[in-house]
Amino acid sequence: MKNKNIFDKKYFELTGCIHNHTTYSFDGDVKLKKILKAAKKNELDYLTINDHHTKEAQNDEAVTNENDLIVIVGVEVNDPDKNNHFLVFNSDEIIKGKKVEEYTSKYAETDAICFAAHPFEKRSSKQFRKYIWTDIKNDNFDGIEIWNYLSEWIGKLNPKLNGIFFVLFPSLFIKHPPRETLNYWDELNNVGKRRSAIGSVDAHSERIEKFGFKFEFLTHKTLFRSIRTNVLLSEDKQIDQQNILEAIKRGNSYIVNYKVGNPYDFYAGIAASKENSAIFGEELKFTDNLYYYFRLPKIARVKLFRNGKKIATEHDDKGRFEITQKGNYRLEIYKFGYGWIFTNNIYVI
Repeated sequence: MKNKNIFDKKYFELTGCIHNHTTYSFDGDVKLKKILKAAKKNELDYLTINDHHTKEAQNDEAVTNENDLIVIVGVEVNDPDKNNHFLVFNSDEIIKGKKVEEYTSKYAETDAICFAAHPFEKRSSKQFRKYIWTDIKNDNFDGIEIWNYLSEWIGKLNPKLNGIFFVLFPSLFIKHPPRETLNYWDELNNVGKRRSAIGSVDAHSERIEKFGFKFEFLTHKTLFRSIRTNVLLSEDKQIDQQNILEAIKRGNSYIVNYKVGNPYDFYAGIAASKENSAIFGEELKFTDNLYYYFRLPKIARVKLFRNGKKIATEHDDKGRFEITQKGNYRLEIYKFGYGWIFTNNIYVI
């Protein structure tokens, strides 16, 4: 956890990994105690557990006895065809065997906080099926998982052509969020629906068994060093599960690939003055002398998007873009051709 001062407003910044699985929802030997130990070793402040159709993890001694790490136990549900994966938080109701229209509507009637998971999966090998969001008109959710490590990795994996390289050097092939997903997210925000974005790991700890030997790869420990969702909480907020979830829902967060670099000195936001300023997920009124400021720990390529269209680029570790129109503004930041930081929108009204 870090303290950040942005436009003379003080925030706590928490880093965490969303969308992790344990042995409760699939065959394996992934112990929660081991997962939490790996999370703390990687200096996470929070993580979420989203097992398929079960919240049994919340009763695990490793969770109930944990005091240093904020463990948020949600659930992942899907339809009978195993499509339309849905990350659900803030609800004890687990809906099984229903169509996506039914469970998205049902959760929307409650205080649940929900995200569409890996909506536009691709596969380069027919050996692996994809799990997609079947109806893009169904936007009955709070946000979208725009970057999923495991989904992107499997999407490019072809065991006959590149399998060994993908197993040995997985992060070399994790380049950036799918543009189709980013476009869908932008389209929803452009019509005023204000959906937030999250980045996830979808960690299971994968295994290969050959000639009596078991080889584990893409472990939680490994993936905890990759895609995270960093959350900004106002200093007057208590650091707890509910406030973290509410901040993620609002989009007071940004997605970062720690394999590219630690964003320890990163801040960004739009301001005309200290009194008229905003961070990710917030809105502010359009005025003269309005700028989108950024600062990075290293020089990188910073791209400014307005309503989903790239309008300016800088290659620097700090700078600003002039804001001359109303709209939804976000940053995509790249280093050595790899996606590094993707911010949620700031709404200039």
